[in-house]
Amino acid sequence: MLIPEAGVHQTSERYYFTPSALAHELFYYPTRCGHYFCNSAYSFGYQSEIALQGDHNLNIMLFAVQDGALELELGGKTTLATSGQVVLFDCREPYRYHGTDGLEFIWLLFNGLNARDFYRRILQAHGDRHVFAPTAYSEILLELDSLLSGCASGERLSEAACSQLLHRILCQLLLEETGTVRDADSCITQAIRYMNEHLFEQLTVAMVAEAVSLSPSHFSRQFKRHTGYSPYEYIVLRRLDKAKYMLTSTTLTVKEIAYHIGYNSEENFIHSFQKNVGISPSLFRKYPI
Repeated sequence: MLIPEAGVHQTSERYYFTPSALAHELFYYPTRCGHYFCNSAYSFGYQSEIALQGDHNLNIMLFAVQDGALELELGGKTTLATSGQVVLFDCREPYRYHGTDGLEFIWLLFNGLNARDFYRRILQAHGDRHVFAPTAYSEILLELDSLLSGCASGERLSEAACSQLLHRILCQLLLEETGTVRDADSCITQAIRYMNEHLFEQLTVAMVAEAVSLSPSHFSRQFKRHTGYSPYEYIVLRRLDKAKYMLTSTTLTVKEIAYHIGYNSEENFIHSFQKNVGISPSLFRKYPI
């Protein structure tokens, strides 16, 4: 495969995807991907000839660096991406990157659905940094390799399968959900178990943090990093799950249900239910949604 880019070794791979109307409407979809081996002559930017062709600069770019280093200019800042790190940026913003000798990386241009909402949340989760080392790096490499392998063999993944693959990668970048998180000994698993056991009591985040021997602030940060939401939000949503069940399967009053699931007043419960569900408990009981 001839790749007419300076500094790109000809053992490299590059593939194109043309998404269907259905993919544009409903899926996440790749538009280009590649596995590059480069030297220090490799350079690319938003004003490069290739970048200005078609829809290249309308997509989001993902790099997984396997060897060597990439020097990047993103958001007016210069940074370095090395082995084991991921780079994520919006091609609509000015960018430029340069390779070093021995650079190897997989790259993926993608778009679709709420891809940019994911992008913004991922950056926020990593301190607004475009370069970071996700704990799921090896899993992300496997996903990218399966996409490349299908292209190389002529047996490409279907658009639906590509969408699922991209969604998995985005979730892996956003949430630090590794095997250690699901381990029965992890503090997050212990905390969730503790919250479920005491959900309908006067439960606070400080109490949960103490149960897993962490400070409330550190516990809250770790919990959100691994799940995507705060411990308080978890408590509220699980209580409302129980409230919905009781509203549709018992004759208990709204006030009785409020105290049963841990609220200290009927008014607080109604306000919380309305805010999170969109209608009042009484209306939900009449028209469960």
